[in-house]
Amino acid sequence: MPLYTIRRNIGEISREELDAASFRAIVCAPQFPGLKWVRSFWDQAGGHLDCLYEATDPRQLEEHARVSRIPCDEVREVSELLPETYLHG
Repeated sequence: MPLYTIRRNIGEISREELDAASFRAIVCAPQFPGLKWVRSFWDQAGGHLDCLYEATDPRQLEEHARVSRIPCDEVREVSELLPETYLHG
């Protein structure tokens, strides 16, 4: 399954607002076969959230964001690189 990063420009939000958005993302995910939220990184000072997802294609992520009512400002396909690959490869 392809791997994607999503940049979400969220501005200044509270932890409670972030938790509510995360809950909506989880609840809506079953509507999108193959979609899996892997992890996210919140840059509170920078006002953005970077999320890592498995998905069939970028349109699936954009539609999931629309249904979840969360921003989806940039989607990029990425490849995972792990330190173990280079140390034990």
